[in-house]
Amino acid sequence: MKIEDIGAISNDLSFTSQVVVVGAGPAGIVMALELSNHGFDVVLIESGKRKFDAGLQELSAAAHWDRDLHAPLPLAVRRQIGGTSSIWGGRCVPYDPIDFRERPYVETSPWPVTYEEMRAYFQRACDWFVCGRPIFNAAQIPNLPKSIVPGLVDGGVTASDLERWSLPTDFGTTYAKDLENRPRLRIFSGVTATKILCKEESDTAEGIEGRTLGGGKVVFTAARVVIACGGLESTRLLLDSPGPRGGALGGESGHLGKWYMAHLEGTLAKVQFVTDPKLTIFGYERDIDGTYIRRRFGFTEEFQLKYRLPNITGWITNPELADASHSSGELSFAYLALASKLGPMFAPDAQRLSLTGVNIPGTPYGHSPISSKKEHVKNLAKNFIPTAKFMASFGARRLLARKRRMPGFFVRSEDNVYPLQYHGEHLPNAESCVSLSREQDQLGRRKLDIRLRFTEQDIDGVVRAHRHWDDHFRSLGIGRLIYPNGDPFEIVKDRSGGGFHQIGTTRMAENPSDGVVDGNLAVHGVKNLHVVSSSTFVTSGQANSTFMIVAFAVRLADHLRGLPR
Repeated sequence: MKIEDIGAISNDLSFTSQVVVVGAGPAGIVMALELSNHGFDVVLIESGKRKFDAGLQELSAAAHWDRDLHAPLPLAVRRQIGGTSSIWGGRCVPYDPIDFRERPYVETSPWPVTYEEMRAYFQRACDWFVCGRPIFNAAQIPNLPKSIVPGLVDGGVTASDLERWSLPTDFGTTYAKDLENRPRLRIFSGVTATKILCKEESDTAEGIEGRTLGGGKVVFTAARVVIACGGLESTRLLLDSPGPRGGALGGESGHLGKWYMAHLEGTLAKVQFVTDPKLTIFGYERDIDGTYIRRRFGFTEEFQLKYRLPNITGWITNPELADASHSSGELSFAYLALASKLGPMFAPDAQRLSLTGVNIPGTPYGHSPISSKKEHVKNLAKNFIPTAKFMASFGARRLLARKRRMPGFFVRSEDNVYPLQYHGEHLPNAESCVSLSREQDQLGRRKLDIRLRFTEQDIDGVVRAHRHWDDHFRSLGIGRLIYPNGDPFEIVKDRSGGGFHQIGTTRMAENPSDGVVDGNLAVHGVKNLHVVSSSTFVTSGQANSTFMIVAFAVRLADHLRGLPR
């Protein structure tokens, strides 16, 4: 059935189904397709439309946030069919076993699910992302070179962990035909869920009330309600819906809106290898299925526990594009392309702006000087032939590839010095939270107040991780880290921010007093209301959230299939 855009309606409508899913991002699309494929009558509702709509996007804006710490929400999320996957880079990384275990230096309640239980869903998640097999270690893939540089072997520090890359998969585009051709699936765009309907003193939800910008009210009645509208929008909807026993729906434990986590991401140091520069694996590789993969530095679980480290990873990357002192024609060409009027064609706004020198919290770039365009043109002139070769090669693999496109590019350093980008765990902290403001959006919904907080423990973990990487490289005689002038702690602190990965504000817990949803993602006390979102995660780990969100969506779909209809 074709997607039905009802955003302009001004009258009241009502629909009935077995399941209503709120949000057509990766989690919502997976839920809708999995359930409709197994005989459920499903309604999927989405606030946005097929294509980006700036007016609807503004419905995501928060009322208040710390502009030095948190990215503007309209830059961080996307309201449209496909959700934020339409601006997602495609990196697929699962959580690690240590993320699910209790650690004496991490304040949190236990996960009600285990890593082993979730690992059983990794292959199906990979299938949805079209990112190959669930193998995330280079040692398990035949014919790959053994290490990033000669002599670099795993110890407490690891260099064999992998990230995988999707096609990249914009779920709205990749699964458009599936969404339109499922006979038991109806999709409504242009309607924003404004309230979860639940009778007083009841243990069940009745459905969803939605509003359109045209002024219409739409009620979706269903036996099962699945909230899949993102890390903060899911929380906002619960906060703005009355619970059956008073207060916000899901808020009885006092944890709703608390434990807001992002990630710590940036560049603190450069790594200088003393090995042959021609043997450094600095870019993307392809595995036996043709999937793009990339290596990462990390730590074993035992090492993290011994040194009380947060879960953190790192990889070598390019110098910042905006600073022409890199002397690279390829990087200057990329900068000029992104900074041009055609820039929006090449990258999402947040990525494009940060790569061209704008400091946006939650992105790793925008901290170096911005050189004049003349300086970048000089780099092009000095390196015309290699730049032309790069343009032809990358263009063919990125723009002309019929199926699997190269995710990006990296430039070899002739002196074997590379920035070391880190991506680290944000530890749970009850003071980091979101709540409802008095300020309202165009539909009369209360906007969010956002209070994102990083602690000294978060910052210190990043700094100590770098010291351990440095010690490991030096002990093997393969290289060392080079730090900029200044206190490393203050550098990390000044560059910390978030907003793109929204974790923890409806966290799961076995005991209702410890969280908002249970191990099957049902809101405690409301048995037929489920939340599938990174907001349910207990810890943030080193991984971006997208892969695990889909793994949990597949698991929830299996769970609902086993329940009475």
